[in-house]
Amino acid sequence: MSYRPYLDDPDEGLSPTTSHPAYVAAVPASFWSEDDSDDGPAPFGSDDGNDTLRAMEEHIADGLGDEHLPGCLADLIADWDLVPEDLWESDAEEIAAWLDSEQVHVRYLRGEIDAYIAGALAQFKISGWIHPLLRFWAERALTLLEHVLTPWEVDRLDAAPDVHAELLAATRAVLEAAPEPPAEFQLEEYA
Repeated sequence: MSYRPYLDDPDEGLSPTTSHPAYVAAVPASFWSEDDSDDGPAPFGSDDGNDTLRAMEEHIADGLGDEHLPGCLADLIADWDLVPEDLWESDAEEIAAWLDSEQVHVRYLRGEIDAYIAGALAQFKISGWIHPLLRFWAERALTLLEHVLTPWEVDRLDAAPDVHAELLAATRAVLEAAPEPPAEFQLEEYA
């Protein structure tokens, strides 16, 4: 069986007809939205999520392989230069201090969270599986969203405690539904 990437038609936008069948079967209706609405989580609805999907589609359309999609995402985030790279390895207190230091930092961190989530989901949408590194980055972003950013938003912005609950649950369910990557991409330590 030959490889067939599923790429959106620029005139149509997000569509089940231009998405891998495994992705179509796994996602809720809100995942087809191209804007941040109140209809539920939309991983490609933010500018950052949409830009990530389009960069990955362009990468694949240019003939570059799935194995290089983590590099595509890393390059995109490095170009944005929104969040210090070491912040992703920091503890909750250090991240909260960084968020407190400038009002725009919450937007920057949320942008990178959206990009990491969108990166994993974009590959699932295009190819029908998720590279282990993209999956790791998405899960790390969801953990930071749940355990650091949400409490910070509740404390500093008076957000509801379940402000991201639907996004967290829906995204984790879709990640869980993604088939295993092809054998050459599976990590032996997790076999």
